[in-house]
Amino acid sequence: MLRCSHILCKVDDIHSTVLDYRELGFSLQWGSIPERAHNALLWFEQGPFVEFFELPRAFRLLKWPATLGYGAAAGERLARWAGPGEGWRDLALETDDTALAGVRTTLKSGGVKTSRVMRGRRTPPDGVPVRYQFLTVRPSGLPFVVSAYDPPQRPADVRHPNGAQHIATVRMGVSEKDRTAFEALIAHVEPRGPLAVQEAPATGVLSVEVAGLSRPLDEAKLHGAVLRAPAGEE
Repeated sequence: MLRCSHILCKVDDIHSTVLDYRELGFSLQWGSIPERAHNALLWFEQGPFVEFFELPRAFRLLKWPATLGYGAAAGERLARWAGPGEGWRDLALETDDTALAGVRTTLKSGGVKTSRVMRGRRTPPDGVPVRYQFLTVRPSGLPFVVSAYDPPQRPADVRHPNGAQHIATVRMGVSEKDRTAFEALIAHVEPRGPLAVQEAPATGVLSVEVAGLSRPLDEAKLHGAVLRAPAGEE
């Protein structure tokens, strides 16, 4: 079974994003050496995390090479990630496996249209390379799938000065035209989890609710992310 892994938020400047989120009371971890980093991670001790990433618009030009190399699902996804503006871009679903060949076979047998399996690698500030695999799904607004990190990356102790404890809900909108494809994918997702689905004009992440926040968040510092406390905690 798959489960919510992380929510991706595209930003225009990763360094100003990290500064703003630290001012909001979050502890962030750089994805690589800060001077060269293009992403940063907002971890919690359990459940999904948030990845903020910076991606030049020129990356949209890689849509066709990615399509030729890995399939249309990969090319369409890359173009959407590189589009203009800040905010939620995607939701990743994860498995405990470090390889996705078997997961891909299972998804395809269930009617899910996927890309080929792609390999990723990054080197965190500690210098130990991290490897992972991922595959994308069509339509491109649907979540994509990632393997477990090798080695595991979740910190054992995560403390946020603003009291944030975990992501309680990931609200995702699904359009009528994507409903059948989404249901084929969601059939492989753990039924009990933070994902909440509702009808929407376009498919994609709508908002993320974080439990434990001790104070409201300044929207001007969220870089397009719709991030709030759950109802009743506001």
